[in-house]
Amino acid sequence: MTILRCLLLLLPFCNPLYSTPKIEIRVGSDSDLPRIQELFFILEQLDIDYELRILSAHRTPHEMMAKAQTLAQEGFAVCIGSAGGSAHLPGMTASETPIPVIALPVKTSYLDGLDSLLSMVQMPPGIPNGALGINQSKSAALAAAQIAYMGDHQVMQKICKLRNIPYQAHAPQSRVAVVGSTHKNLGMDFEKAMELFQAFDVEVIEYEINEEAFLSRAIESGCSALYFICDIQNEGIIQCQHLAKNTFLPLIVIPYFEKKASVSPMFFHQILSNEATLSMGINQFSNGALYCLQIIGNENAFVRNKFNEYRRDLSDSVKQKNKKLQEEKVQKGTYLKSWDSRA
Repeated sequence: MTILRCLLLLLPFCNPLYSTPKIEIRVGSDSDLPRIQELFFILEQLDIDYELRILSAHRTPHEMMAKAQTLAQEGFAVCIGSAGGSAHLPGMTASETPIPVIALPVKTSYLDGLDSLLSMVQMPPGIPNGALGINQSKSAALAAAQIAYMGDHQVMQKICKLRNIPYQAHAPQSRVAVVGSTHKNLGMDFEKAMELFQAFDVEVIEYEINEEAFLSRAIESGCSALYFICDIQNEGIIQCQHLAKNTFLPLIVIPYFEKKASVSPMFFHQILSNEATLSMGINQFSNGALYCLQIIGNENAFVRNKFNEYRRDLSDSVKQKNKKLQEEKVQKGTYLKSWDSRA
């Protein structure tokens, strides 16, 4: 009884941030740790606890998936997956968890990390990653903290001081600020993205990029993320850099190309050269919406449950396609006719 009384007396002096880590960090190899050491330095500077694991997507796939499947139940709000080369760790993690995954590519010996970045950012529909620039471990720490501790005034003030941006009181709601969508014909996937927000009962507030003080109004409105359509061919990179330097809201960037010409991936270096910018793949509007929903799902049980249901439907759709393929093989005696346009 005396021990219990002492523990109760000490409880007010304990740092609540260290009670339950909200950030999981997973790397594919211990050789990656020295390359991302600034990540740990920044989190400790912010007094934020984390859990670090070595989990290889290729060498320990079962352990990697098992740990990913329990992240939400363990209370984690965000996962940082860091790897190099054929960097499948964050993507495979994202396929097994409803919490947002931040993909941190590591510089490689031959392709300078471009292989890592492209492996992470160009994700399939329905499985988003928030990709950072190569070796941007500081950005990983800031982006993770901004997601995991959104609405925690104490932590957010520390982040803003570290980033040298003004702090503004923020009470996050199930709202998303969509920026850069007006006066553009963005196509079917953008319409699908807006339908996703509606289906998940998440309000969308659209802002013009040149609107005065729109960032401040987005915060006042309780927006939980900035969903920015970055028009690469029309000053989108400059606009993205400006946004990244002036907000503590999670910045989800969708690189947009109106003309489907040959695209050089080097633009990723430009839009991901700023603190805490998280990129989707090219024209991946739906994945950007899903990533925002994952962030909101950390505090909204309805959105989290709806997201899990969406993922189950996605899985069932693939299974049904495979079932149909096998049935056609039995009926026709060949796989070829089911998908060959010449048949």
